[in-house]
Amino acid sequence: MRVSTSAMQQSLISQMRNVQTQLNTASEQSTTGIKSTNYAGVADQAYVLTSLSAEISQATSYADLAESIQSRVDVYYDSLSTMTDVLTDMLSDLSAAQSSGTNTVIGLNDSAQSALDTMATLLNTQYEGRYLYAGSATDTVPVTVESTTYGAITVPSSTDTSYYAGNDDVSSARVADGMTVDYGMTADMDMFENALRALNIAANASMDPIDSDALSEATSLINSALDGIGEQQTRMSSVHAQLESVIDMHTDFQLTAESMVSDLSEVDIAEAMVRLDTLSVQLEASYSAVAKVSDLSLFDYLR
Repeated sequence: MRVSTSAMQQSLISQMRNVQTQLNTASEQSTTGIKSTNYAGVADQAYVLTSLSAEISQATSYADLAESIQSRVDVYYDSLSTMTDVLTDMLSDLSAAQSSGTNTVIGLNDSAQSALDTMATLLNTQYEGRYLYAGSATDTVPVTVESTTYGAITVPSSTDTSYYAGNDDVSSARVADGMTVDYGMTADMDMFENALRALNIAANASMDPIDSDALSEATSLINSALDGIGEQQTRMSSVHAQLESVIDMHTDFQLTAESMVSDLSEVDIAEAMVRLDTLSVQLEASYSAVAKVSDLSLFDYLR
């Protein structure tokens, strides 16, 4: 006759199942390196993990956008630098013509026309399939300086943006919560209009005899254009630095948040292996205890 061991057996079996569940979890953790393959396994931290994951994703998107814009800013800066070179060379030609002491200058019209075409090409710069100086009309060629569109300008002159086919929308982007960066330029801005008008005047001015008024106005307009372009280069440098700070901010956040996610969701492999071994021993002991209880009899108890 057996001793009434039902309650003891049930208790041992319950403990054994609990150890077996812990063993399965420890085995999975030691294999995957994470506490659970779903949020149910880390229910107490699920909200924090979900929030952190969403914030990491957003920070990554912001950082990628900031890097993309930074590349556009670099293209802007490079094109402005080339414009400065073109206009500085033209300024030298105009100065030489005005101080030549003769009534005739050869080649200045052609040089000015070449510079005008070069400026138009620079203002039609494309990057990533976008015309950078066209405002939001990024699929529209912004500048055309052919005579049929941008006719000969005489002095005294006034503002003329007939060459421009874009719009006045200055490109901007939201690179962080509550932070928007204005980085774009349009080809109808004052310094560009001044530069193109100056080159148009010089390309069409009389050189025999020299039209000193035309050359004087062209010189003044180019100086104004160079001042404006210099200011935009300074602005581009500032925007580049601002974007660099934004990228660093998002990168730092990602590293910190990813570390927090790791702490909350990942396990120490060495610790998990020790726990796995311990639980294996406990499970074997539980099997043995259940087996012994199952074999107990009244004779064994009274003996």
